[in-house]
Amino acid sequence: MNLLEELNPEQRAAAESGDGPSLIIAGPGTGKTKTLTARIAYLVQTKRAKPSDIIGLTFTNKAAREMRERLHTALVGVAAPSIT
Repeated sequence: MNLLEELNPEQRAAAESGDGPSLIIAGPGTGKTKTLTARIAYLVQTKRAKPSDIIGLTFTNKAAREMRERLHTALVGVAAPSIT
């Protein structure tokens, strides 16, 4: 599953930006969780970072569960077991 294909141009640019830390700030319903999830998957799949080197923060438990579930789906066979 390629999460980048599901993003609009602005979200995709954020997901693929640089190798360092990223801060995504946007209003409700703009796809922050989707973008952050795609960025994490992108970093792991391109071997720019190991899952143990990444921390994804969000403000709600619901968004955290969604991120975890999406990452497990996107990273099946790659690093899914190490995502917590």
